Amino acid sequence: MSGTAGDRDDLLEEELRALLRRTDPVPAHVTEAAKASLGWRRLDADLAELLADSATEVGAALVRSAPGVRAVTFRTEGFELEAELHTEGDVVRLLGQLEPPGPARVVVQTDAGEIVTVAEADSLGRFRLTLLRGSRLRLLVHRQGRRTVETSWLTP
Repeated sequence: MSGTAGDRDDLLEEELRALLRRTDPVPAHVTEAAKASLGWRRLDADLAELLADSATEVGAALVRSAPGVRAVTFRTEGFELEAELHTEGDVVRLLGQLEPPGPARVVVQTDAGEIVTVAEADSLGRFRLTLLRGSRLRLLVHRQGRRTVETSWLTP
């Protein structure tokens, strides 16, 4: 008998992994989300988590939003970002409001790290962005004298 019990265990383990990869592969969106979660590692930024999304609220979306309009809210301690996403074909217009209000630079970043657009929030914290539908993104909010806030990932 050649090989040790440990070698046989390693071979069996690899065969089981190969079988699972073929019969029950990890969905692509799960792998993408795992990779994206590793992208949020900045110690100088606060993470604003998705608090509400009308696209995931059964029934409530029909009452609160018109067709093609999605409402989302991100929050972290002392900061909130509310936005409406208006979808027209492949284009998404994002209308946002920062709380507390005030001027800020709002940057849109894909999960590949690419900056796709930038907007300036006015003194009332309002801003507007135009995006392409489908790619995962997050918003980075830069405010004078405050820590940067990064939202969790969103697919418009």
